[in-house]
Amino acid sequence: MGVFDWLKRKQPSPPVWHVYRDGSDLVANNSRGNSSRIPLSHATAVRVVPLSSGSHHGVGLGYQVAIVFASGDAAVGKPMLDWRDARELADEVCRVVELPLDELTQKLFSRVGSFTLKSDS
Repeated sequence: MGVFDWLKRKQPSPPVWHVYRDGSDLVANNSRGNSSRIPLSHATAVRVVPLSSGSHHGVGLGYQVAIVFASGDAAVGKPMLDWRDARELADEVCRVVELPLDELTQKLFSRVGSFTLKSDS
């Protein structure tokens, strides 16, 4: 294996999510068999949380989509390595549960620039 062959390896594709409401719950299932069920009573927003190794100076570990409650957040699925995948899931959750992105998430993504889907190259 050459020095840079690891760069050429195809990255695993992100899971495909199926997000829907079941009564007063959000249900999010993905193509890898992970499932989340979250009661939506008193939910206020959806957020994407950048994860780190315990320090804001640490190496990022991914992005977690969560439903915001006054008592704390409820994670939707497992963390994702790519912010674009997390943003796509957050947008789908917002659409299904009719909640906005929280203010910090809006600011986070407003600094990134325009959001475009990854190509299948």
